[in-house]
Amino acid sequence: MVWRTKLIGIEMRLDFRPDRGIYDLLIKNASYSRDNGRFECRVKAVGTGADVHQEYYNVTVLTPPQPPQVAAGNIAIATEDKRQELTCSSIGSSQPLQATINRGGSKDLQTSSTLIVTPRRDDDGVTYRCVVWNRAMPEGQRLETTVTLSVN
Repeated sequence: MVWRTKLIGIEMRLDFRPDRGIYDLLIKNASYSRDNGRFECRVKAVGTGADVHQEYYNVTVLTPPQPPQVAAGNIAIATEDKRQELTCSSIGSSQPLQATINRGGSKDLQTSSTLIVTPRRDDDGVTYRCVVWNRAMPEGQRLETTVTLSVN
């Protein structure tokens, strides 16, 4: 079995155990920019080298997001009774990002999250949490930051 890629010199190892149904390509130190894409697998006949079978596979390299940011910064200056947007975002993620920004226990999973609040005087000092996650991160791990509302 031969694995081919459009890139040359990538550190790859083939785990080929047909008796157990294992035909795995292991890419050492995979990177999104280098390894995300289409790979070709060919089975060649022993002796002649003739192609017996050929398949193409799309490989998706997962990369975690960068720490999140709230567009307003760590302190959002707001005016009482005036609409205020708090946007939670992150960059660098190869997969769809789940971003939430909430006060208390409410949760909305999205690729980015904007919370629109109309603050009251008693909202002064309230902390909102911005949390991001994607499948490249270990189970249960989240990246987060907070923003505190300063109401004038």
